[in-house]
Amino acid sequence: MKNLLIRSLTGLVFVSVILACLLIGQYTYLILFLALMVGGMFEFFHFFSKSSFKPLKIGSIIVGSFIFVLSYLVTAGSLNTTFLFLIIPAFLFLFISELYRKSNNPLENVAVSILGILYIAVPFSFINLLIFPEAGDYSPKLLIALFVIIWIYDSFAYLFGITLGKHRLFERISPKKSWEGVIGGTLSVILATYFLAGFAPEINRLNWMIISLVVVVSSTFGDLTESLFKRQFELKDSSSFFPGHGGVLDRFDSLLFAVPVVVFYIKFIL
Repeated sequence: MKNLLIRSLTGLVFVSVILACLLIGQYTYLILFLALMVGGMFEFFHFFSKSSFKPLKIGSIIVGSFIFVLSYLVTAGSLNTTFLFLIIPAFLFLFISELYRKSNNPLENVAVSILGILYIAVPFSFINLLIFPEAGDYSPKLLIALFVIIWIYDSFAYLFGITLGKHRLFERISPKKSWEGVIGGTLSVILATYFLAGFAPEINRLNWMIISLVVVVSSTFGDLTESLFKRQFELKDSSSFFPGHGGVLDRFDSLLFAVPVVVFYIKFIL
């Protein structure tokens, strides 16, 4: 009962802080999501603390933060898209930095460093395209809608899973996830999306339902991918930052895969 209370209170605070920062304005959004991205990268690189690989933790976080802030400034209309080419020398900085380290695994170190950026910083940077659907036009509606879809799916997948779950979805990686949970969560989120589509009427109801399906598939793979990483390093949670909920990656693993796919659908298909 105590754990359930802690988990519930943490979840309430977590959701409240995210919604408040999104609704207050673009600068509170920038501060919060930059902090979350940095926290997620610290957790990811901590996975390797006891391995033979020594990624460039600080350098990678600096590069990841640079990419996130740069994409924010471009989507906010403060910089021309040409400035995105600065991302290339930012990546080269990691290779140059490794030259000055005495390491037995330089190739692996750089590879893990770049993986951390691609896995966490790049998806977080894609969020800016949802926050600024038009250059300089801040609107958190699409991101809030995406959060709601993921939260509904996770909640009902859990409920259906613990009550009806018998057939494992991916037992080798996540023994608790079941097909019954996935199907129940998917049907629930499609039904909810049908009624919630009016929240962002610039996208019609049919496309919102398609987006919800896209989110279900991508977020499930995002969740499984983080579980794969944790299983390799024999970790239950990415950290204990959120009492009862784990770390930043545990809370945002679904979003890391869902955001790029949703942005692609909205920008290139709609």
